[in-house]
Amino acid sequence: MIFKLDMVHTIALAVVLLLLGELLIRKVNFLSKYCIPAPVVGGLLFSILALILRQALTVNFEMDTTLQTFTMTMFFTSVGFSASFGLLKKGGVKVFLFLGAAVTLVIFQNILGVGLAKLLNLNPLLGLATGSIPMTGGHGTAGAFGPFIENYGVAGANSIAIAAATFGLVAGSMIGGPTGKRLIEKHGLAKIRNVRSNVHL
Repeated sequence: MIFKLDMVHTIALAVVLLLLGELLIRKVNFLSKYCIPAPVVGGLLFSILALILRQALTVNFEMDTTLQTFTMTMFFTSVGFSASFGLLKKGGVKVFLFLGAAVTLVIFQNILGVGLAKLLNLNPLLGLATGSIPMTGGHGTAGAFGPFIENYGVAGANSIAIAAATFGLVAGSMIGGPTGKRLIEKHGLAKIRNVRSNVHL
């Protein structure tokens, strides 16, 4: 059985999952304490439910992705709005230290990905599809480079890159919140406040 969701239904489902995530964060102290984002909570629950339905009852969901590229472009563009030369100047040498650490991580991601691909007798390009392309670049970069890698004869590279980006996003959200909170408390960077979302349930 396949449930096909058009554009309106897909957006409606996303809104419902967002509100569900917000509700659970308010009700479950663990989620709010460790700063787990509402979209991750709602999306992860739906992913688990969809997996159970697919394996147990062969129920699949097909969603309309018409707005996917547009919304992703809007999101990543909005992230850049916070950047400025003034902010770079304020960060000083720490900005360049972070840049150096990030570049080093990108290199090691690719070395690890390609190395494991060769170890498992897979195409090394699959190592790139699970390396820095999705892990540092995210879904946008994965979606752009996936078809490019497939043109070199690597079947399923786009799906693998998107899956790796999704894993990186969920894992980063689950790990980043608690880690950030711990560092803030440890170094006294800011007072921990119970910040409520503007979303009214």
